[in-house]
Amino acid sequence: MKKICFMLTKSPYGHTETSELLNRARPGDVVVIAQDAVFALTDPAGDFSRQVTQKKESGVNIVASAPDCLARGIQPFPTIPWVSFAEQVDLICECELFC
Repeated sequence: MKKICFMLTKSPYGHTETSELLNRARPGDVVVIAQDAVFALTDPAGDFSRQVTQKKESGVNIVASAPDCLARGIQPFPTIPWVSFAEQVDLICECELFC
């Protein structure tokens, strides 16, 4: 099975695409939460945060873009590691497909 990198960039508030892409991720896949999608990581009790937690527990590698969090003044919950742009590129290069 091919390892896929999902780049989530839109806030899930008002956009179903973000949650739909996250739902497609399977164990071993990589999900990078970036741009306006990082806003959803500020509400640990929200639907998106619960979905993130479930995916992490199933073996999906989920990270947040540090530059995007910093640019928006966001401190995501501590279970989501931050990655630099260079680390994002490395994660993408480890995968066979990119969404």
